Amino acid sequence: MAADAPVPLVDITTSRFQVGQVWEYHTRPTETDSLLTVVKVELQHGADVAVHVYVDGLRLKTPNPSGKPGTTASHLPFSEEALTASVTHVVRHANTLPDFEEGYEIWREAFLTGQAGIFSVTVAEVMDFIESTFGNQ
Repeated sequence: MAADAPVPLVDITTSRFQVGQVWEYHTRPTETDSLLTVVKVELQHGADVAVHVYVDGLRLKTPNPSGKPGTTASHLPFSEEALTASVTHVVRHANTLPDFEEGYEIWREAFLTGQAGIFSVTVAEVMDFIESTFGNQ
């Protein structure tokens, strides 16, 4: 890496999204009680903001052996713009963050090798995509 190249990922606090915020968002019709929690906010390569969220209250149709729907997405990275288009208002501030680190570390390793990015569509659209991916397995 060149001496003047920006650090790939840097935690920031200058975004409208702050770690610990719990937001309501434009959900899918079957998930009206779903909320998202901001778990990390980073600047990527000195340019784009990545907002990492944990989503609960989901009803994902997944190939779960128990037949129960998936209820959480422990780590999803979004552009600031995509998340702005998704959220409605902050409902509270979480004193303790949900468990997201394992998913984040997998994403981070892939990001640093150029094999992962961030979502530029709404949270509801990502849930539809995840569900359709499971359906194609």
